[in-house]
Amino acid sequence: MGASNSEKSSRNYTLAQDPSELFDLYLAPPTVSHHNSIITPDWGKSYFPSPKPTGNVKERGRVHVDGDWHRSVQIWIVEANSQRDELRVLLQKRSPYKDTHPNLLDVSCAGHVNAGDGVLDTALKELEEELGGNGMIRGQYSLEDIERCKAFVVSSDIEGETPKFGKFICREYQDVFILWWKGDAPMDAKLFAPLVEEEVSGFEVMDGRKVIERMQQNDKEFVPRSIEYVNALAKAIGCE
Repeated sequence: MGASNSEKSSRNYTLAQDPSELFDLYLAPPTVSHHNSIITPDWGKSYFPSPKPTGNVKERGRVHVDGDWHRSVQIWIVEANSQRDELRVLLQKRSPYKDTHPNLLDVSCAGHVNAGDGVLDTALKELEEELGGNGMIRGQYSLEDIERCKAFVVSSDIEGETPKFGKFICREYQDVFILWWKGDAPMDAKLFAPLVEEEVSGFEVMDGRKVIERMQQNDKEFVPRSIEYVNALAKAIGCE
């Protein structure tokens, strides 16, 4: 006998994220005014150039309920012409099964840093998991490429609610990277696929200036980002 619809739905949510995976916990920013801000040297050595974990860990499912600070990577893949005056950005559409911001347009590739894992290794892993299902991205970028392309680290404090998981408080230190497209062919959404289809619904390539404009306007089709994040992204890709 085949699985029921409810069993299939439950399996889809489990494949989209594992609520039992462990995250390192981090100190909250120095003050409330440091929430949703770019981390700079004046934050102090506990935060700059890289936030330091407290030594405590907690399951993902509890972290997003309790509002603990944790770590993630955000990777923007951008294609530019030779003059870099025309930019195209790869966006992913989040899966309907995600526990935060389902069905919204988001950064090309992103993922949480699990307890004990490094930021660069996580970035490379997420590239392959979310974009490399058809093999196109495999081998395109090295750890050295990712390290060179780190743009900034930002604190992100966002609350929301989903029908399946209820209210969430997502407080992250996000390491943001800009990877310039290295493929021989022009960047096309059809070149990318996730290894697990429940993680990502699809992809879209959009004009870079249009992406920045829509994010600055808090377009409801996009995952919400602070204006500090969006302005830093605009500067990093040359869309100021």
